Amino acid sequence: MTESAALQPHYPLPHPSPSAIFKELDEGGVLLSTTDEVYFGVNQVGARIWALLPPISKTFGELCLALEEQYPEAGSERIRIDAQEFLEALIASGLVVAASD
Repeated sequence: MTESAALQPHYPLPHPSPSAIFKELDEGGVLLSTTDEVYFGVNQVGARIWALLPPISKTFGELCLALEEQYPEAGSERIRIDAQEFLEALIASGLVVAASD
């Protein structure tokens, strides 16, 4: 995250890719891209972020607020940094697609 700009609260969240399959597990979940067979294991927070993607949350700010309510002990700054890094990893893996207007 050191090289990327911090996401602003109004930043539109990417949507799950139509080729992504998510399976929830006790310890988090597993994401699979059916187009390029990318496998991505996620912890419980990652699974929660996936569940909060559109249409549930529309912006990065909404996502972070929901996470802050669920994980108040983490602190808002840590949540923003971790959520952005997770979203960047999802984008890089092709598991989410950019929001369309």
